[in-house]
Amino acid sequence: MKNSNKIVRYPKTLNLNIGVLFFAIIFLYLMYNVYAYMTTKHISFYEVTEGSIKLQTAYTGLALREENIVFSDTDGYINYYLRDNSRAKKGSLICSVDENGDIANQISTATAANNSLDSASYDSLIDEMKDYSNAYSNMTFYNSYIFKEDLKAELMEAVNLSALNSMSGYAANASEDHTFHLEYANEPGIVAYYADDYELVTTDNFTPGMLSDSTYQKNNLKSNNKVAIGDPLYKLITSEQWNLVFEIDETLSQLMKDDSVVRVRFKADETTSWATYEIRNINGQKYMILTFNNSMIRYASMRFLDIELILDKQDGLKISNDSIVEKEFYKVPQNLFIKGGNSNSLGILLYTTDDKGETVQKFVATDIYDSDDENYYISEEEVTAGTKIANPTGGDSYIISDSKTLQGVYNINKGYAVFRVINILYQNEEYTIVAKNTPYGISLYDHIALDGSSCEEGQIIR
Repeated sequence: MKNSNKIVRYPKTLNLNIGVLFFAIIFLYLMYNVYAYMTTKHISFYEVTEGSIKLQTAYTGLALREENIVFSDTDGYINYYLRDNSRAKKGSLICSVDENGDIANQISTATAANNSLDSASYDSLIDEMKDYSNAYSNMTFYNSYIFKEDLKAELMEAVNLSALNSMSGYAANASEDHTFHLEYANEPGIVAYYADDYELVTTDNFTPGMLSDSTYQKNNLKSNNKVAIGDPLYKLITSEQWNLVFEIDETLSQLMKDDSVVRVRFKADETTSWATYEIRNINGQKYMILTFNNSMIRYASMRFLDIELILDKQDGLKISNDSIVEKEFYKVPQNLFIKGGNSNSLGILLYTTDDKGETVQKFVATDIYDSDDENYYISEEEVTAGTKIANPTGGDSYIISDSKTLQGVYNINKGYAVFRVINILYQNEEYTIVAKNTPYGISLYDHIALDGSSCEEGQIIR
């Protein structure tokens, strides 16, 4: 009988734990993604929104006019008879200079005896006080001293004219003795009784230091009782055309570079007027020069004017300045483009060599990044300088050579970077406002690369 205790050994089999295998696969997948994340260049995005940029539109401008100062050719006591900032015809009586003071004393006596004002003079003083009150602010308190002197001078002027009229016969006799000199306007204009050394300043010779009113000094000529030879008596403003000059920033300069007319509000009386303008670059700084053809008489007594530019509100798409890049594109005439391929896309016919070494025409669909009236602009990645394009109408072929730099951003909506051209309206240090609904451009809520310089055309975005 055989031994039934014999042990039979079976071959060992591999017991595969499916759970451990599944875990290992997941672990390797996670490690790969961690590695890919750590080694991939990450692109932050910015969502395009609607917006606007707040612009500085309030300025203080230097007023420049055609001003001619009239100087005294004799010593004596002076009296004024024409209201400040009033129109004078040629030959209008402006003032008188009395050499020995007799007429001046007579005028003083007459004004002391009758110091009442006529209704016109009274209304003028009331209007001047209202204008000062409306324009007053703590920042311009220094103007109160100028206002005080102007008010005293206007009172003196009104009573002097009344006194001269009451003693016309006496004054005539003194004139015959050549001791009493009447000064008449030698040309028509606006009479102003102040001097400030800005009379010869023009839009061609002003300097930046002149545009600040912090050190401005105004000499009120009507506050003088006596003049010497060579002293200023008055000045005539002889043209209705005048200018305002002030410094502006680059943002406003860019916004207004394509226009030449702007509406202006004067803070002194809240009136508005249209002006033509030019923007001038002096030593790297921008200056706006407004030109008016009216309203000069209202502000003839003011060298500095507070104004506000009334600008049309221009909204658009707001993007970060960091997202903007520049890229070169080749210019190709539009008449060389045809539709072809399965997608019916626009493209060009390139000359190429087939397997037999023969020159043939090959249709290549191209992305169009911008256009003008005659040309399309295509990427340097699609063609190169010297590429020969066939004319689909049978005319002469075209060799690519001309290029243009376009400004744009990288759109990453589809997971890869695509250059999109932008039309800049204006910008400040941080943001840019671009036009909406532009061909080949961006749209509201598009995602664009926050740092455009970190992207390349076609780059996969992770």
